[in-house]
Amino acid sequence: MNISSLPRIVTICGDPGGANAVALVIEFLRAEGKVSVTALAYLQAATLWSERGIQFDTIKGEAADNDILKRLNEPKANLLLTGTSANRFELEKRFIVAARQLGIPSMSVLDFWSNYALRFSDESGNLCYLPDRIAVMDELARDEMVAAGIAGSRIVITGHPTLDGLDVYRQSFSSKRRCALRESLGVAPDDWLVLYASQPPTFSDLDDTTLPPWLDRLRTVNVLLGALAVLAQSRGKCVTLLIRPHPRESGEIYRGLVHETVRIVVSGAGDSRDLALAADAIVGMTTMFLVEARHLGRPTLSIRLDLPLPDDFPPSRSGLIRAVYREEDVASVMDELLNQPVPYLPLSEAQGNASGNVAQLLYSML
Repeated sequence: MNISSLPRIVTICGDPGGANAVALVIEFLRAEGKVSVTALAYLQAATLWSERGIQFDTIKGEAADNDILKRLNEPKANLLLTGTSANRFELEKRFIVAARQLGIPSMSVLDFWSNYALRFSDESGNLCYLPDRIAVMDELARDEMVAAGIAGSRIVITGHPTLDGLDVYRQSFSSKRRCALRESLGVAPDDWLVLYASQPPTFSDLDDTTLPPWLDRLRTVNVLLGALAVLAQSRGKCVTLLIRPHPRESGEIYRGLVHETVRIVVSGAGDSRDLALAADAIVGMTTMFLVEARHLGRPTLSIRLDLPLPDDFPPSRSGLIRAVYREEDVASVMDELLNQPVPYLPLSEAQGNASGNVAQLLYSML
């Protein structure tokens, strides 16, 4: 079939979370061949999609309104698909408004359990950027969005596309590949490799020195280093802490960080899932990477020091991700994670086919 005769879907993403989720949907749609997909990326989405080999066009964050209208109207799009971003440009919001003006239906994919209203509101908090449908990962996300003032009629539970294919990925990861990755990082077979998945302190990526302690990256890492040093001595291990900056981070905050016992490597290179499978444990705060790592069968820990409970990170509340809130508990929990088997937690069939579920929802809107 001539691709020009297929229904046309335009996608737009900027932030890494939305870009990762929508990437799987783009790949699914293109593989099925029922629609043509014009992918547009800005900020970190461009880097992430390039690494995945996804064909896309770059769009400037400062794009004029007439450029946005043109990209939707020449030729006329049949549907708009977006991620959800909160950054200095927020092109997804502007594309949703333009699609509404042109009579084009729109759908957004939610990538995390937070800031629901912020993703679709203006500076005054008015929910004026709502698409026709929002694909969400689970009932909790739906219920919390409704509580935030978003009509339940717009929300459809599809699962989280970022989690698709994790079981196949885990099974295809060879011990030879694991050994090679550890060797490349200077980690001996019997030593420990702990991966710290960093993230910006706020959704808007503002580096605020008055942030509460549970968002303090340096304090969290230093507490983790202290715990690992104690365990290294008691267990007779050499330990490497691989700090992996978030795609929205430069990693500069960790430059020059040294420890007399624990070897520190700061690097965003390599495939994140490969590194998770190569590591002995994965630690972070509330990054989605922890959820991916846990479903890959890896020991995971969320450190949120002095957090007022209840925890606002759903995977910790549900028990999927182990969590600690006090400095004095970090060493004992890390000791347990590094020395006791962790059960593998496969995704349900529905959760493992989120990209297909999102695609079916898109087809129904055409």
